[in-house]
Amino acid sequence: MEREALVRLLAEEPGAAFVACGEAIRAGAEYVVWDHTLPADQLARSYSRRARHMAKIGNPMLGGDEAIRQLQASGDRPLRTGEAKVEDPPTHFQIFLTPEADRVVACIGIDQR
Repeated sequence: MEREALVRLLAEEPGAAFVACGEAIRAGAEYVVWDHTLPADQLARSYSRRARHMAKIGNPMLGGDEAIRQLQASGDRPLRTGEAKVEDPPTHFQIFLTPEADRVVACIGIDQR
């Protein structure tokens, strides 16, 4: 996926994680969007567990609650996934897109410190 296309899609959605991820990609962060899809409900379960773990260790996920709600609301609909990584500060963004990659459904930012 072209960098500018992903930045544009992220800018279409409200929320701090979308903004931060878009800014990181625009600034040159490494990113990838995979072609395969996974069911949204499977992603919701996985990221719900991850959010509980991150909260337990005191490292909340930016946009995590909103993203999990959106994934749960998507039922078993297939979604593509992607990620972006920033070195300073070390941050990992998880991106969830429609199968056609024409809309970003959810985005999570995870501080890696």
